[in-house]
Amino acid sequence: MIATFNSIRKIYYTILAVVGVPVNLLAIVILSRGKCGLSTCTTHYLVAMATADLLFVIADVILRRFSYYYFQGSFLDINSVCSVIGVLCRAAADCSVWFTVTFTFDRFVAICCQKLKTKYCTKKTAAVVLATTCILFCFKNIPFYFVYQPVEIIRNVPWECLLNPSYFIEPGWVGFDWFGTVLTPLLPFTLILLLNALTVRHILVTSRVRKGLRGQSKGENHSDPEMESRRKSVILLFTISDSCETCWPSLCE
Repeated sequence: MIATFNSIRKIYYTILAVVGVPVNLLAIVILSRGKCGLSTCTTHYLVAMATADLLFVIADVILRRFSYYYFQGSFLDINSVCSVIGVLCRAAADCSVWFTVTFTFDRFVAICCQKLKTKYCTKKTAAVVLATTCILFCFKNIPFYFVYQPVEIIRNVPWECLLNPSYFIEPGWVGFDWFGTVLTPLLPFTLILLLNALTVRHILVTSRVRKGLRGQSKGENHSDPEMESRRKSVILLFTISDSCETCWPSLCE
């Protein structure tokens, strides 16, 4: 039973790597060319999310999972190396989720806060927000390097990584673990749901008002480019948000 389960997991992670790496690379290349009809601000966020997803696949699937399934006993199993990989996995997962939050907030501002839109929804602001988010979560995950202990020591070289039992009982580590759980995924998913709900509510209210002003409430059928643009923005936003929420269980495994 265990052997069958491991075989299924091995196939799953192999497919994930084979598909995930080229798909994210292709997305980064296409988006970076800036010919998708998206604003530079939106493009920045999408490229950042694709990059974070790519780094997660490389760190977690290729470096960590493949080390177990295909390269047992390689240098990737040295305690210091697999500890660094563990930190990279967590940082990439955090960045992937929180880049989605920042993108959701950017779309909320663009659709619901017209006065703030011109100042916030810019290429420069997007770069600052993404860089700050990345730096903060890289520093936040550094302590995880110190929670791993070696499974065995061979010729004075510590091998493999196992969570230190003190991580589950010492108040400092327990508090740190709870802080991490709240920060990702509880808080970001709450923010995503809240911002999406506010965005949809604003669009529905605005739509009724615009239909009334354009005479559509009397049965006339006029196209509204502004509402069509917002509709496409919401579809893009919901697609990305739902993908993030669906994929999180595999990210935090």
